[in-house]
Amino acid sequence: MRKNLLVVAVLCLSSIGFSQNKNFVVEDRLMVWRLVYEDPTPISALEKNFRLEFVTDSTGFIKRTNFENRRLNQFTAEFKIESKKDKYRVSVHNIIFFDDLIRTKTTFQTIPEYTIESQFMKNDGTIRKAPWGLNLTEILNTYFTELFTIKKTDNSDW
Repeated sequence: MRKNLLVVAVLCLSSIGFSQNKNFVVEDRLMVWRLVYEDPTPISALEKNFRLEFVTDSTGFIKRTNFENRRLNQFTAEFKIESKKDKYRVSVHNIIFFDDLIRTKTTFQTIPEYTIESQFMKNDGTIRKAPWGLNLTEILNTYFTELFTIKKTDNSDW
């Protein structure tokens, strides 16, 4: 009985470790990261973030980065921010990675740039589980969440 319970627990834990982050969704065969922030601060405060380049008041690009994470290739992406009373929603799309070494049928080949969809989307339009135990959606979710969180400034004069 305990052996069966242990086997079930291990299978459940391993499937949780390889599941994709819920903030990544597929829309029109494109992977989009989306999160709603409950914060009354105007989104213009995000313009101070040096990793973001705004094109309009609510759209722009994430500058090329890997957030100093060696497991993550450098990438860029586009973003859109929508706001309502006391909250804002960020959508990140068109995620493009750079310089990856992939295995073809007979050799390894360097691809100068590739989309997140080309590596993580199945033919049926669903998100593929992460290869080799590297859950890219969880890694990106952590960085995107932090990137678009409006930092509070301390206005105290000391």
